[in-house]
Amino acid sequence: MKTLLSCLVLSAALMACDETRVYEDHVNPPDAFWLADSLARFEFEIDNYQQEYNVLVNIRNGLQFPHANIYIKYALKDSLDAELVGELRNFDLFNTKSGYPVGQGSGDIYESQHVLLKNYAFPASGLYQIDLQQYMRYDSLPQIYSVGIRVEKAQPD
Repeated sequence: MKTLLSCLVLSAALMACDETRVYEDHVNPPDAFWLADSLARFEFEIDNYQQEYNVLVNIRNGLQFPHANIYIKYALKDSLDAELVGELRNFDLFNTKSGYPVGQGSGDIYESQHVLLKNYAFPASGLYQIDLQQYMRYDSLPQIYSVGIRVEKAQPD
């Protein structure tokens, strides 16, 4: 029990040291099935519109996920619900040559991070929202344990 508590405290401390993170959250689809009509919605605030940001999607999937990739449709909206940018994106969850999972994990669950927007300049400070929707051929996509976003300050190249 002490080991588990120590790991949780250490994880929290490491996350607190992440100065580039502006926002990070995830949702867990019920029973690891992401329904086609289920939007994962995330709201966050941008304080400095003069800063460029990276927007990433985090996916936790099982080894029994039925494909090597996943299609996700996303929409970034401002506080007036106007869509600023959106598109259908394809992300590899498994290496197409080796079949090994992309990202990090152990056992049968792996987590990967994929870039939605790189060096994005928000038009103003304020509240924003991103909607994510799975766009596969399944009404209920199996083996998706969580999906989330991360907004971070872009670092100069």
